[in-house]
Amino acid sequence: MNAPDRTEVLEKNQLVPFNLADFYKTGHPSMYPKATTRLVANFTPRSAKYAPVLRELFDDKVVWFGLQGFIQECLIDLFGAEFFQKPKAQAVRKYKRRMDTALGPDAVPVASLEALHDLGHLPLEIRSLPEGSRVDIKVPPVIFTNTHPDFPWVSTYFETVVSCESWKPSTVATIAFEFRKLLTYFANTTGAPLDFVNWQGHDFSMRGMSGVHDAMRCGAGHLLSFTGTDTIPAIDYLEDHYGANAERELVGGSIPASEHSVMALRILLTQQRLERDPAQAMLDPKALRRKAELEVIREFVTEGYPQGMVSLVSDTFDFWNVMTVIAKELKADILARRPDALGNAKVVFRPDSGDPVKILTGYTDDELVQRDGQPVVTETGRYTVKASGETISEAERTGAVECLWNIYGGTTTEKGYKVLDSHVGLIYGDSITLTRARDIMLRMAAKGFASCNVVLGIGSYVYGMNSRDTFGYALKAIYAEVDGEAVDIYKDPATDDGTKKSAKGLPRVEKEGDHFVLYEQQTVEQAEGGALVPVFRNGELLVKQSLAEIRERLQSSWTCPEAGSIVWG
Repeated sequence: MNAPDRTEVLEKNQLVPFNLADFYKTGHPSMYPKATTRLVANFTPRSAKYAPVLRELFDDKVVWFGLQGFIQECLIDLFGAEFFQKPKAQAVRKYKRRMDTALGPDAVPVASLEALHDLGHLPLEIRSLPEGSRVDIKVPPVIFTNTHPDFPWVSTYFETVVSCESWKPSTVATIAFEFRKLLTYFANTTGAPLDFVNWQGHDFSMRGMSGVHDAMRCGAGHLLSFTGTDTIPAIDYLEDHYGANAERELVGGSIPASEHSVMALRILLTQQRLERDPAQAMLDPKALRRKAELEVIREFVTEGYPQGMVSLVSDTFDFWNVMTVIAKELKADILARRPDALGNAKVVFRPDSGDPVKILTGYTDDELVQRDGQPVVTETGRYTVKASGETISEAERTGAVECLWNIYGGTTTEKGYKVLDSHVGLIYGDSITLTRARDIMLRMAAKGFASCNVVLGIGSYVYGMNSRDTFGYALKAIYAEVDGEAVDIYKDPATDDGTKKSAKGLPRVEKEGDHFVLYEQQTVEQAEGGALVPVFRNGELLVKQSLAEIRERLQSSWTCPEAGSIVWG
């Protein structure tokens, strides 16, 4: 008899603008001194101590990216549709309901939201450094200030959603640029074409990211440094929010590629059909499967994709058989493939398991058991790995790059490093980190191969396994005016190592040489100057930056060290 009435159908909440916060933010407007008329906050990368970067290349700078998209999606589109364009009672109803059900009836007053609705716009100014800038750690790339004395709380109320939406695109853009640095350095070292670097880092991260919105915004961050991507919505996002147009510029691209389900189905189907052929009766299942895989790959490169580029996952069963037997058997077919309109006619083999460093580059002699300074070969023609005791084949010792070279040959760069014939290549996208990428590049160079022989797929193992703490992003209040009295706000916890010590007072950021420098406790007049410029005010986007501008700004911000100048740890 006391069961709740389930006949009522609740209206969907969807995204309620003022619900995009931690609960504790909802009480802060009334906690500030009543006479507060101005509040200034900054969003700052405070530390790189947890960043997964190579210290030989990292220069304590992060790539600032993602604000423009956030402003348009959240502060303009969402607030317009779900707050300012709705009748006042309707605009605050969902917010009040959520506060009442979670914190108690009338625990959070809505008078401030009602007054804001009467005002008709967000009384907020956002000042930012240009997106694509590489900003020094502890320097704020963006600050928030209220523009109306009755609403100082808007400067900090959005801390949660700003942090939630902003730290990751910037973090991914930073890590992507660290990959670009690494690949550029080794291209210069080995004489590989620099244009190839644009394609050498390929975004494989979407399936492992925390939702579609996360994937598209972070995928856009990747595309500041590279043009290779499999994250389709990242291109859509850049067209929608960063003035890109894929019909007039190269935003991002990919090539046709198989996956394991495709290869396994076709190989096993072909194997079953071979098993029914009396002429194959003498072959055991393994031999039949290898023959089936040969025929499937032959179909791919001669019938399914007889021209242009195609990527084939090659370790569904026996990668080393593909690299040594099948690649050799199909040499004439692969070399005969027709180029596409851009002149490309490449079959890209994709290993997808094992240690990517060893799969691509093989083993050095000192990693194998030796006798009299030479690796010991067992009676079965295998080698023993010192570290693990496992035995490996000659192909595994050689590595995939050299296996293809031994079959197809190629050319050499002006610096004397080998480049595979243009009809074959490799891409590896399983658990590629900056450290592994460095090791792959180092070992290829040591064997005399140019860096451009492989493309590296960068996945969610790198782009997804980060947090706000990767670069210590935090939004904090730093200045207030209360009844005409200025207050320089800061925090400096005695129990902290200095990471959480915040900026103090009105900030000014200046570009000095290759660095952005923060000046604290500035006068009102001083704070009006510097590199932080208004990009949003009172509901209007003031500055619209394009993908092309951001890419140029980012990629011109770094000078590659001279070849051979880095001593790798």
